[in-house]
Amino acid sequence: MKKMSFTALSLVIVLALSVLAGCGKSASGDQSKQIVIGVIAREQPDIDYVAEKLKTEGYDIEVKVFNDNIALNNATAEGEIDANYFQNEKYLTSFNQSNGTNLITYGPNIYTTPVVFVSKKHKSLDSLPEGAKIGIANDSANRARELQLLATNGLIKLREGVDLPTLLDITENKKKLNFVEIDPRSRVGAFADLDAMTAPSITVYQMKDPEVTIDTALLQETPEVYKQYGGIVLAINKDTEEQNKEWLDKVVNILSSKEYAEWLLETYNGVKKPYNS
Repeated sequence: MKKMSFTALSLVIVLALSVLAGCGKSASGDQSKQIVIGVIAREQPDIDYVAEKLKTEGYDIEVKVFNDNIALNNATAEGEIDANYFQNEKYLTSFNQSNGTNLITYGPNIYTTPVVFVSKKHKSLDSLPEGAKIGIANDSANRARELQLLATNGLIKLREGVDLPTLLDITENKKKLNFVEIDPRSRVGAFADLDAMTAPSITVYQMKDPEVTIDTALLQETPEVYKQYGGIVLAINKDTEEQNKEWLDKVVNILSSKEYAEWLLETYNGVKKPYNS
């Protein structure tokens, strides 16, 4: 037998290693793929919890934090990230209509975070002065939900039959409240200049102000009203739904589980509540 040349032998070794590497990859299948889920800071611990659970099944989930809702949805629409978790379905629908995107929800609404009405300057609704400056979200979905909280509790009246009411749909405002529309990401910074504001309970929790807590909130959304506007949804690009069903189902199952509900109660001391459990 003729001796194999050094070059030929090297080629054989390289090919063998490539085959072994390919076998290893196929053995783990899609589970070795890195998955990127975008969130805003308030939802990061929840998806970190999901990522830790799925790590035991071989999934590598990176949680990427954004500080801008629009950038987060655009990154999902453009395929820079695989999914996001931060918004309700009405907000997502409004975003699609305004931006021509094709994002869809995957799985059920996850009800964890009610809206509250808080003030550092006033201790009751009765003590709110005439013309009080009230901070409220400036996007259509959150603004409607927050106005509904105030209307349900008698501070204002809204035009009937309007799905997403705006300030123009206020038909009665006895205290002549002065509403200031603010980007949801900026309302904490504006709080000092306001008499009161609406905000998700987790936003108030993250302020870490002992004088402004869920317990001192002037109003808190009831589960019945909350569910009219929807919980947080997992959002994806419609074009990627079929190829990602396996890991998406696993994420949804964890977020809908009794174990997650118990973790919420232990972690947030009632600030986030598993309304759907």
